[in-house]
Amino acid sequence: MPTHDNSNHSVDRRSFLATSAVGAVAATGATSTIANAAGGPVAAAILKEGTALGNGWSISRVESVEAGALRVVASLADSDRVANISVCRTESGSRALASTGSVDLFLMNNGSDGQQLTPQDEVQAVNGLASLLRGAEESIPGASRLMGRQERQRAFDPIDHLNPLEPTNG
Repeated sequence: MPTHDNSNHSVDRRSFLATSAVGAVAATGATSTIANAAGGPVAAAILKEGTALGNGWSISRVESVEAGALRVVASLADSDRVANISVCRTESGSRALASTGSVDLFLMNNGSDGQQLTPQDEVQAVNGLASLLRGAEESIPGASRLMGRQERQRAFDPIDHLNPLEPTNG
């Protein structure tokens, strides 16, 4: 407990720092407890192999941040279909398939630059991942290194997304 000097209402420096440190630890713990009580998931726990995204899609692997985006590879049960999902920092006008307000999600599978209609079940898988990440965006592994789509295009031109994946046979 800080020692008080009743004559001028001051607190000695050492007592003040000790009390402040205890308060900071308590506040940090309280913030974490509040986030967990509010249902705020930790992205690292969500982004693991086997996490369901809906309609038979699940996460098959998560790679590290590359070229300003986190790659999440999803696969469709009982098929050789894969979805290569890029998670980027949100940016207005990005034309992302899904957005949490903090991150934008893009599907990068065939390298046709949006010239082919994306199958609806793949769009639903991307939306499923966005729903899982909502509220936990800052705990995404490498979140501080994520870039918006336009920023990535400027920094890594001529590539504007990660290389497409080939289907796996198993």
